[in-house]
Amino acid sequence: MVGTWRVQQRMWPAGDVQAIALPPALARRRLVGQSFLEETMELAPGSKEAPFTRLAYFNYNAVNQQYEYVSMDTRALQMMNEKSADATADGPITLYGGSFVAPAWGDAKNAGFRYRRTIAPIAHDSQTVRLYLTPQSAANAREFLAFEYLYARQR
Repeated sequence: MVGTWRVQQRMWPAGDVQAIALPPALARRRLVGQSFLEETMELAPGSKEAPFTRLAYFNYNAVNQQYEYVSMDTRALQMMNEKSADATADGPITLYGGSFVAPAWGDAKNAGFRYRRTIAPIAHDSQTVRLYLTPQSAANAREFLAFEYLYARQR
């Protein structure tokens, strides 16, 4: 996963609407002390959109045999912390987070959500990361895809 990646981002403000394309980003991933992956994502050079920075850390914890992920993003000032339930499965890694409150999400204000993230394996120098949300206040609270990050390794 180490390297520089171009990232196409999409967002869904609800489960039944079209995706909104977010500005392209650039992610730099590096190993820190041969122990964990650090990712810094920022707006792609040349973009006229509002700048942002997202820092993320990803590792496999051999003690509890779980993948762990933590991120902070200047666009949403909350720390996201997730862990896998089972680190032995093939395919995408699923990480489960807790709850958070979004000041505004679609038509809702101060909306509470549970969340989970999937990190797909790298294939042909590309990778997909998805963030799913489940509303906590709706009667028919159904999980929906909220963000999708399509990574392409920069050559």
